[in-house]
Amino acid sequence: MRPRSARRAALLLVACQACASSSVHVQTASDLQDPNAARYRLLLRENPVDPGQAFRCYGQCQAQTSPQGYLQCLAACPGFEVSQGMRCAERDVPPIAACFTVRQIPKQSEPEPGWVVLAVLANVALIVTLASVCASSSSQCGYGYASAPGQLPY
Repeated sequence: MRPRSARRAALLLVACQACASSSVHVQTASDLQDPNAARYRLLLRENPVDPGQAFRCYGQCQAQTSPQGYLQCLAACPGFEVSQGMRCAERDVPPIAACFTVRQIPKQSEPEPGWVVLAVLANVALIVTLASVCASSSSQCGYGYASAPGQLPY
């Protein structure tokens, strides 16, 4: 009886240590910094203005049919905040918060005129080549089907 209880105690100790040693990464403000993003967040549970009213306002905004209308509705709720250079944390989901990260898409420069001319010439050359291949062989392009000997189908 004694060795059995010692084994149970050892097993319990190992299980407790395994649970205690698992680390959960808590995101800090520096982890959430993103220069190309903006965070639109309505804190619900920890709202600094009025948690009850913020949650009711969030519920009323669910009836919005467009993303812009939804965001405008949330912006009217107490405690809504916009933070430039930040993104939403993993825990910023209902019932804790309603949060959206908006990223700015970098502007792409237009191609130089020389590349545009080259692309147009390459397309013309490709079309002329394909047309000449189709003209030289009727089986390559799917027209000029051979018909059975005898009466013509048309």
